[in-house]
Amino acid sequence: PPTDLGFSFDANKQQRQLIAELENKNREILQEIQRLRLEHEQASQPTPEKAQQNPTLLAELRLLR
Repeated sequence: PPTDLGFSFDANKQQRQLIAELENKNREILQEIQRLRLEHEQASQPTPEKAQQNPTLLAELRLLR
């Protein structure tokens, strides 16, 4: 029946929208991971001044290891 076709079309459309949203979210998460890795690399070679300026960041990074 035509109503079944309409329903499956809507379901497919919703699935495609959901997939697109998840792919976008995944991309954002991957970018955030990349950003944090760079931040971590920079903070992993701290000068004594930097360590004194931001002890909280260094403590957080140690927890992440």
